[in-house]
Amino acid sequence: MSHSTKKQHHEQARKKHKQEQLEHARELAKKKPSTTAAWVLGIGLAVMLTFVLAVTLF
Repeated sequence: MSHSTKKQHHEQARKKHKQEQLEHARELAKKKPSTTAAWVLGIGLAVMLTFVLAVTLF
């Protein structure tokens, strides 16, 4: 395998990898964000508020 053939193969592999990365980024951009973190935060705040109210009122 000559040097130019190796270089050409390397360049093709590099371009293919770059295209795969761009496609992956596009798929992630289309995907809706997960609401799990918001639910955990909301439930945590509700539990803490309930605890504080229970301690202060009783």
